[in-house]
Amino acid sequence: MKYILCYGDSNTWGYEPETARRYDFDLRWPGVVQAALGSGYHLYENALNGRTTVFDDPIEEGRCGKAGFAGVLEGAAPLDLVVIMLGTNDAKPRFGLAPWDIGWGMDLLVRYVKRAQCGRDGGEPKMLIVSPPKMGGDWSGTLLGKVFDDSSVRRAAALPAIYAEIAERNGVDFFDAAPYTEPGSDCVHLLPESHRRLGAAMADKIRSLV
Repeated sequence: MKYILCYGDSNTWGYEPETARRYDFDLRWPGVVQAALGSGYHLYENALNGRTTVFDDPIEEGRCGKAGFAGVLEGAAPLDLVVIMLGTNDAKPRFGLAPWDIGWGMDLLVRYVKRAQCGRDGGEPKMLIVSPPKMGGDWSGTLLGKVFDDSSVRRAAALPAIYAEIAERNGVDFFDAAPYTEPGSDCVHLLPESHRRLGAAMADKIRSLV
């Protein structure tokens, strides 16, 4: 059995853009991955709406991705692979972050995994860092238009190149979610078809790693 942790935000949690409810497991991308990989793999989801990489949100409290991360890794051990897909929420204007600030946040999470001894026999699991799904559109009239804007889109668009460099620096793997996804009506969260496309592509990538 291969054990995989998917650590993410609302697009890993499965936030439905029209209703703000949660998609069933078989519709959200981790469930698509689990179905594609089959019984030889066990996938753990750990996802939280609003989660950042390492930054404390003064409005949406308790969303910092590094808070409790060591315990998550310990609780899921032993792991063969850790998948981290974060960065969307770091792009909110209220943080005022440069894209490389978000990249260094991801870099810190990678280093948490490296020192956690959460792999087989206390070793280091493989890692896959994932740049965020595509976002943007007409923000007018959307609730999320109050917390995201076009500057968020520009920050997020810079992350694939930055995350790829972070991955190379750390000797881990990288995947860009944007080519497989389109946001729903709220300009941030994915519709089922995007979850299916992303899950299928992620399953192929994961199968090549473990």
